[in-house]
Amino acid sequence: MRPERLARGLALLTLCLAGMGCEGIVDHLKANFAAKQGNDLYKAQDYQKAVEWYRYSLYLNPELPIAYHNAGLAFMALYKPGSHHPKDLYYAQQAIDHLERFLNYEPDNEEAKNQLLTVFLQAERYDDAAKFFEAEMKERGSDPEVASRLAQILGMIYAKKGDFDSSLEWYKKRAEIQKDNPEALYTIGVLCWDKVYHAGITMDLDKRKELVEMGMDYLQRAADIRNDYFEATSYINLMYREKAKLAQLAGNMEDFAKYTQEADKFMKLSLEQRKKAMAKKG
Repeated sequence: MRPERLARGLALLTLCLAGMGCEGIVDHLKANFAAKQGNDLYKAQDYQKAVEWYRYSLYLNPELPIAYHNAGLAFMALYKPGSHHPKDLYYAQQAIDHLERFLNYEPDNEEAKNQLLTVFLQAERYDDAAKFFEAEMKERGSDPEVASRLAQILGMIYAKKGDFDSSLEWYKKRAEIQKDNPEALYTIGVLCWDKVYHAGITMDLDKRKELVEMGMDYLQRAADIRNDYFEATSYINLMYREKAKLAQLAGNMEDFAKYTQEADKFMKLSLEQRKKAMAKKG
């Protein structure tokens, strides 16, 4: 017998004697092979067959993290975002289950968390998404950088759900953590404008005024921090137009004209700043 073959045989015997058993070793090798078959089918975009191989792989070895992850991705590919057909609901649930199982093995894998977030949002499972990332905040929120990122994610989740108050609360927490981040301030201004603009006359007048002033304050602070922040300047223009609407509703045409003039001024400034920014890029 050749030395290398003898060495392999002794290694296999050692594993068997260590307690795994030869049958277990063979199953693990088969599981790895099945997972590889799944990967090849995934690359070929045959997601249904890929799923079958991944599931077979996990049947042979339920402790194979990469198979959970890749099965989750395959189910994601099968799911049609926004569909409530039973088949698609099943695919979404399977994608979530497999990605969560993978995260039990690799709890710090940010890419997998982003993939899980994508499924939650595509399936409009906002409460489940909020529950997952609020648990993340409790566990890891002592790190300011992590807390800021999670607060941004939670603000976005609640905004998509249509829960303005919760969204605003989380975006404010982000701005409190990153006091000098103009984008964090800008986001709150945009959120306030969006709420006021789309609610229109259905919103209580005092509440509209409050949100306009709040949004204006955050936008102005963002513009003060970043030079030529044309996006913030553009929304300051829009906020002045909301102030003009409120003045018009109150019958104060003098303020209506003043705020309209201010809006025009900031609109012009925003266009100039945008040209500067584009010229620098060019």
